[in-house]
Amino acid sequence: MVATNEGLIQKVFQEMLIYKPSLQKMLVADEEEEENLDPRLQGDIIIKNFPWPVGIELRRLFSASMRQPDRGRLDQIFKTIERTMQFISFVMICQVWKDKKEGKLVVSDNLAKDFQGRMLVLSMGNYTWLIRAIGSNMKEKSAPWFLPEMGENFDSKFFAALDFWVPERNEVGHYQINLTQEEIERRCVEYEEKLAYILCRIAFLCKYRLVSVREIKVNHQKNQLAKFNHVVDILNSSDSDFTAKELEEEKFAESQSVLLMKSLKNMEEYLNLSPLIIDTNSEVIDNKEKFDIKKDIFMYTKFRSDHLMYIGTEVTEKCDLRSLHNYNILLEQFKDMIVTISGKPLEA
Repeated sequence: MVATNEGLIQKVFQEMLIYKPSLQKMLVADEEEEENLDPRLQGDIIIKNFPWPVGIELRRLFSASMRQPDRGRLDQIFKTIERTMQFISFVMICQVWKDKKEGKLVVSDNLAKDFQGRMLVLSMGNYTWLIRAIGSNMKEKSAPWFLPEMGENFDSKFFAALDFWVPERNEVGHYQINLTQEEIERRCVEYEEKLAYILCRIAFLCKYRLVSVREIKVNHQKNQLAKFNHVVDILNSSDSDFTAKELEEEKFAESQSVLLMKSLKNMEEYLNLSPLIIDTNSEVIDNKEKFDIKKDIFMYTKFRSDHLMYIGTEVTEKCDLRSLHNYNILLEQFKDMIVTISGKPLEA
């Protein structure tokens, strides 16, 4: 692993330790080996402790094929920062949606006016706008964050750091200018430092867990309170072979949803990120219409002609997900989100 990766890994890992000191125990405890710790081990811990959509991009960035400061590495840095912004904005959007539905938040005119237009076709520029607009709305209304660290870390300096990437993405990421090898190498160094800053500011995500609810079973015995057995996949991993876990609770979460949880010990505090993030791994391919469906964690990217479009986190080819058994539910949820936040029906 090259020195630039090592620097990024060290910065982010040290920041994660502030929020989750127990991560230190995952490293080699032998004092004689402590000074020669393999940065790949720390990198793997970082990958596993960021939510899957962010972690998988870091896995690619830390891979052997990305060791050289070339165009491929530059493109992967852009992809990593874009996916990071996408995930953060989705968390913020889902909190505003939930709080507004529950009467806990008044949406500002600025956010309500432009929200629908920004959401119909997502881009890096729209992610930065959404993060800034929602952050300003929450601060203006003195509203509590589901993730308290957002209120502490998402300040004007953080917003400015996000703004840097938009013109760079438009110009460099979309190949509007031709860079020499020397310019590519310099930008790799510069971009890695700026990426490290963003990752350090969101390192608090290591405290939380992203899960996919596969199934909820009801266990109701005579003269006893009903209990709900949630079968979930933990979407914090260095590969897509997610760990399954059963959580038995007296309260229940939403079925077939992707949740950001404060703790796996109870189902009381979570944020439902669907339909912006969905999991198709439990979908049964039981007819020809479903042959185009790939099993993956998907993230919403655009809406057109009553069609929700998604991009896979591991799958690279385009997938039409309209044959999902719960597609109409996802569509209804998306429309409800738009109406709730913007205050007006979806203009398809």
